[in-house]
Amino acid sequence: MTKHLCHVFIFCTAIAGLVATVSVAEQLADTQVQLAADVWPPFTNHFGKPRIATELVHLALAKSGYEPTTQILDNWTVSEDLKAGKYDGCGALWKSIEHEAYLLFSKPYLQSRLHLAGRKGLDVELSDLSQLKSKRLVLVEGYAYGELVDSLKKVEIIYGKDSVSNLKMILSGDADYTLVEDLLIQYLLREHTDKHAKLFDFGSESLLINPIHLALRKDLPGAAKIIQQFNQTIRLMQVDGTYNRILRLNSISIDIDGNGYKELALKDLDFNTKASVGGYDIFSNDKPLPPKTRYSIRDTLYNDWDEVPNDFRSEDDFIPDTRKEGFNLFGGDF
Repeated sequence: MTKHLCHVFIFCTAIAGLVATVSVAEQLADTQVQLAADVWPPFTNHFGKPRIATELVHLALAKSGYEPTTQILDNWTVSEDLKAGKYDGCGALWKSIEHEAYLLFSKPYLQSRLHLAGRKGLDVELSDLSQLKSKRLVLVEGYAYGELVDSLKKVEIIYGKDSVSNLKMILSGDADYTLVEDLLIQYLLREHTDKHAKLFDFGSESLLINPIHLALRKDLPGAAKIIQQFNQTIRLMQVDGTYNRILRLNSISIDIDGNGYKELALKDLDFNTKASVGGYDIFSNDKPLPPKTRYSIRDTLYNDWDEVPNDFRSEDDFIPDTRKEGFNLFGGDF
């Protein structure tokens, strides 16, 4: 009898171990989020290269309790791969009627804003690209420019592999104009402040604006919950300095409390200078900075610069030089 009881005990222990193993595997499967994207600097790229959208999405999902990964594809096959169930979603995608048929979208967390860039001295304040007749416009091959480019006639269009390469084509004299992401312009001004004025001119108007979303397959178990948690976490990251650190920008402008006015979210402070008066607009819209700017610093809103407490007044609060951290988007030879 004892022998039989021992066998039963061993059997039950083995079953319990198997059930526990299956349970752990199921939990891991529930938390893993496998995403896909192509090379789209500075938003998505391979590990070790600037990919701010991927960094934001990964961190927001990790803070929400998930384990995200992103497979960078050499060619844009993301839509087909998602339809086939090969991946769970895409961390940087535009909304479209086609995509909304089988994907759930987060609220936008960034924008793609294209500006006209040209060799120094050329007119870049153009809203109609048909005015570039007889000029050479270099674009990113495979990029969905839509009507902005599709209707162009008598403009010589050539293609490069990405925006950074296209800017270098302008420098080498192989092109006259290109369309560049607003964030790339910010980084160019930051990394090469002493050179940009001699190299390029950039248009002040955004010619094409597309909100960037996290998108997950509708048939992915728990997709709606993941999107909801992502939206909540992203909102917190926009006000606590996380966005600034990932974007490598000290000051960003965003409507934090939904009152219709933008506030300045700051990562680092320099009280030896005047109060910050502007920042990079996360979303390009009609919401202005109010006459009396409010500041968000480390999760706290201050109605006036003078309200910021003295314990922030430390040299430790200065933003580091990102070039010393290996974040040089354009390379040392640019």
